[in-house]
Amino acid sequence: MLVEEGLLHRLQGRGTFVTEKTSQGDQVVGSIGFVITDITNPYFAQLAQSVQKVAYEQKISVFVNTDHSSTDRLEQILDTYQQRKIQLVIVHGGVVRHRSALDALVTCGIPLVGIHTHLAAIDDVWPDVRAGAQLVTEHLIERYGPNVGLVSGSDDPVRETGRFRGFRDAILRSRNTVDFRYVVETEPTFRGGYQAIVALLQQDGLPKALLFYNQIMAMGGVSALIAHGVQVPRDLAVASIDDGINAEQMLVPTTTVALPFEETARHALYLAQRRLQNPTAPVIDIRVMPRLVVHETSSIELPKGSGYGEVNPVDGVPQKLDLLTG
Repeated sequence: MLVEEGLLHRLQGRGTFVTEKTSQGDQVVGSIGFVITDITNPYFAQLAQSVQKVAYEQKISVFVNTDHSSTDRLEQILDTYQQRKIQLVIVHGGVVRHRSALDALVTCGIPLVGIHTHLAAIDDVWPDVRAGAQLVTEHLIERYGPNVGLVSGSDDPVRETGRFRGFRDAILRSRNTVDFRYVVETEPTFRGGYQAIVALLQQDGLPKALLFYNQIMAMGGVSALIAHGVQVPRDLAVASIDDGINAEQMLVPTTTVALPFEETARHALYLAQRRLQNPTAPVIDIRVMPRLVVHETSSIELPKGSGYGEVNPVDGVPQKLDLLTG
């Protein structure tokens, strides 16, 4: 998407992109690398687009790379950065989930700034996903009651995620308890959202509202609901975290929590320039608050078994699908 728009330009090698330095005319302040896990994910694409947009404004050249959750790939990226004399690397939290990746970043010797890493040793800017999850869950409880479920797509155990903690905060604040029959872990994809709904229908039925890890999963969930004759939001309300997909592209626009991409990018580039100007400056982190985006939707009803929304059902379940029982 970014390549098609002319905002990023592919270099030789898979998953390597660079903003066009000469398009700005003036002297570039410096060269910065930005490593994410998957640019095909709308969230990461929006974040990368925001980083390069702000970088353009500040006449900074930014190399955007995807490591596909591979330490070997990350090491190749860092080798390229060293060869190109990249001055600083901005790294997203998804890249540093494994100790080997963190070791590679530290060993390369290039200064680091994080986005949602929560690493105490480096400057970090982090959208408060927990607060966002609490905000949207409180909205769902107010509209539909406390019978709310959560579909997680995190690699981390669900109870350790900011989304779950914010979800739980809202339910406890309403003087209720989490019903773990409706807390599902799956992959953070369209298929994952689809299969989560299928599993709930087959086992414990559905709550009155569901909060999905992201919009892609929400789209999969909505497709499964419609395919099984469930009306959204009349029978079940759907919400999600992140607004990486334009609501107009969704069959049923869902309420979501908007993560402030451009604000996050501006803070990250501020921290980058601050670190380059003063390498011994104290480490700081910047918290960014999300906002609730409410979409009033109309119910869409299609005949059960019509085939709409069915996603290769013969392919089976996703790689990981666990129902928590308590």
